[in-house]
Amino acid sequence: MEHSQPLVKKPVLKKEKGKRRVISEKLVPHLFILPAMLFLFIFVLLPLIMSFVLSLTDSNLISASFNWVGLDNYSRLLSDPTFWQVVKNTFIFGFVSVSVTVILATILANFLDRKIRGINFLKGIFFLPYITPMVAISIVWIWMFDQHFGLINWFIGLFNIPQIPWLTQPGWAMAAIIIMKIWKVIGYYTIILIAGLQNIPDDIYEAARIDGAGEFKIFMKIKLPLLSPSLLFVMIVAIIASFQDFDQIYTMTQGGPADSTNMIIYYLYQYGFEFFEAGYASSVSVVLFITLFFITWLQAHLSRKWVHY
Repeated sequence: MEHSQPLVKKPVLKKEKGKRRVISEKLVPHLFILPAMLFLFIFVLLPLIMSFVLSLTDSNLISASFNWVGLDNYSRLLSDPTFWQVVKNTFIFGFVSVSVTVILATILANFLDRKIRGINFLKGIFFLPYITPMVAISIVWIWMFDQHFGLINWFIGLFNIPQIPWLTQPGWAMAAIIIMKIWKVIGYYTIILIAGLQNIPDDIYEAARIDGAGEFKIFMKIKLPLLSPSLLFVMIVAIIASFQDFDQIYTMTQGGPADSTNMIIYYLYQYGFEFFEAGYASSVSVVLFITLFFITWLQAHLSRKWVHY
């Protein structure tokens, strides 16, 4: 009878230890990701919810009181011709800047993906503008785009080309913003695409050359298909960034002339922090979020047809 009691307790202790181990194995991973989840909730999800709530009010940044207006802000937004002009500007800016940037970055990546002397120095030169503050770059480009004393007009004047009003005429102002944007970000996307090219095994190139394929055919039939995951990432990031460009617009044109360079993000800033209409500005931010979400989803959906992993 004295030895029967421990024999009964041992299986119970093993079972309790097993339960504790299972609980700890399930709990510990959640504890590790808890800080990241809290960060996402506080700085991403909560502001998104608050923006949607504010978009249903006439809140401003001056008075603490507000009234519920329902969908009035959205109705006002959709009936505002300036908003549609801003949307048009944003899509033109995004389409031209992203398409040209991706094409040029792909060509540059193919050129810089070589083992020759000084190639790393060239990579650094192309990447340098991306890490330079946007405001500083914008100030330099304002001087370069100056109609009378700018470096660009001086250079084209050597070929007897008339002076171009880069920042004072609507069409040329948009072109100036796009040129500056491409120059700043092309190095970053080039480095990403170089990394994608370096992940392609050299054996594939050697087999293609043995079969008689030239460099252009290798680029079109091998490099581009195998580079498609990196291209998809670059396109998604570039499109999202084009909808969020603010610094150069604020510094160089303030949305002018005649709202020709006014983008959605700057339009949001104007109503939120210049006109103090936080409710209306929040409705703009909600529309911007929905637009970016739909574009990203559409890209991911269409990528199944052309991205090869």
